[in-house]
Amino acid sequence: MNGSGLSNAELAQQIYEGDKRAEAELFTRFRTGVRQILLRVTGSFAAAEDLYQETLIVTLQRLRSQPLEDPSRLAGFVAQTARNLALAERRKERRRRTDIDSDAMSEVPDLAIGQESAAQVESVAVAVRKLLLELRSERDRLLLVRYYLRGEERDHICRDLEITEATFNVVLFRARGRFQELLEKRGIRGVDLMVFLLA
Repeated sequence: MNGSGLSNAELAQQIYEGDKRAEAELFTRFRTGVRQILLRVTGSFAAAEDLYQETLIVTLQRLRSQPLEDPSRLAGFVAQTARNLALAERRKERRRRTDIDSDAMSEVPDLAIGQESAAQVESVAVAVRKLLLELRSERDRLLLVRYYLRGEERDHICRDLEITEATFNVVLFRARGRFQELLEKRGIRGVDLMVFLLA
């Protein structure tokens, strides 16, 4: 469950049924994770910000028009949509830089996420969320959950933890590093940290 009390499956279903509050919740729930995925793929804050809205609009249009095959995999669908759009944008950039004829370029990847791909995302998400509980530092765990999973604002977390924003950045960086080490020790490599936080 998330802030609204709805599961991802319920949220997807309510959007399909035309619930405007559920549509607003989609943006609130996934904004932080989507931005992080886009930042990682594009390497650019500006590009991530540009594609963030587009990712959620594409997701919203899909959910309005037809239900997902498995609504509980909404997070995986959102994450895959973000990656597809970012990769398509990278192709456009390459095309602009090299001035290649547009007929020679590959098409934008399909935004639909297959069952097998969704299952892989979900299984990794479950494993990684379990590993989160193994972090020795309660502050690391709390910070990762509040900032990435719940999408809480940085200043709220700083106020609650009685730390400055500069300290927050250092602590967050170290927490992510320690968590990444834990992932790698368990043989989970090349995983986008934000996928599990979205799921």
